[in-house]
Amino acid sequence: MGSKKLYIFRHGKSDWKATFKTDYERPLAERGIEAAKNMGKHLSAITQTPELVVSSAAKRAIDTASLAMEFGQWDCPMESTRALYLSSVDETIELIQQLNPEVKRLMIVSHEPLCSSLVAELTMGGHVKFPTASIARVDFKVDSWSDIDSDKGQLAWLLTPKSLMG
Repeated sequence: MGSKKLYIFRHGKSDWKATFKTDYERPLAERGIEAAKNMGKHLSAITQTPELVVSSAAKRAIDTASLAMEFGQWDCPMESTRALYLSSVDETIELIQQLNPEVKRLMIVSHEPLCSSLVAELTMGGHVKFPTASIARVDFKVDSWSDIDSDKGQLAWLLTPKSLMG
């Protein structure tokens, strides 16, 4: 039996004072930019980089993923989809199930409440506090992403930007 690692990355802190027309276009705050860079570098340092990143197409999510990839020097492709913006847990699981089964380490970059709800649904867990720029890893004993489903995952860890400080 194979194994899959799903990384769930919540976008960094956004800038509510910036000029933007829609929530979709809201940019990262300075703190969010730094957190994305640090999380990217940390994942590289602990050899936990993804093979594929699928990000919400919202500006703050794409920027979070791009900064993490650049500063962590991740060597993987990134796709973006509007489907991960305001997506339900079921819609997100369906999206993941359709991805290439050859990919063993997948990262989804999205928003709250999806990130914490997705972890809870996949791991039969309770409420998970999911601060901005946090990353959870959920492990599955499956051969293909099409085999993942509710309660089939195990939470390996949840990293927050604060946990990397000091």
